[in-house]
Amino acid sequence: MRVEVRVGAESAELRSLYRWLRADEELRSARISLSGTGAAPGEMGSALDVIEVLLDNTWSAASLAVAVMAWRQTRPGPGRATLRVGQTEIEISGADEEQVRRLVALCAQVDDGQDPAAATGAGEDASA
Repeated sequence: MRVEVRVGAESAELRSLYRWLRADEELRSARISLSGTGAAPGEMGSALDVIEVLLDNTWSAASLAVAVMAWRQTRPGPGRATLRVGQTEIEISGADEEQVRRLVALCAQVDDGQDPAAATGAGEDASA
């Protein structure tokens, strides 16, 4: 299952989270990579703006959410991270267990072959 992770507009923050996730023992089976959008006209290269995480199972989603929350707690500001599965997004903005539960439930729907966007509304933000 594919999860996209976005944090703010700072590429340094994205790279910091990328390194954090790559070092997390609980995510060792996940494939984690930096990705970006294509270059805008007149620009060279592409901007890195998303971390793509390929997870083996639903339980890895819980590990991912916990790792993102732990990383956020090391940051000086109150930034947010957005995790996207299909068309549904979950915002990680604190150390709330409910955010982990929502991500796990969303990933379980994908594992079961369900369309999570149909249950929550296409593209709807699933954060509280």
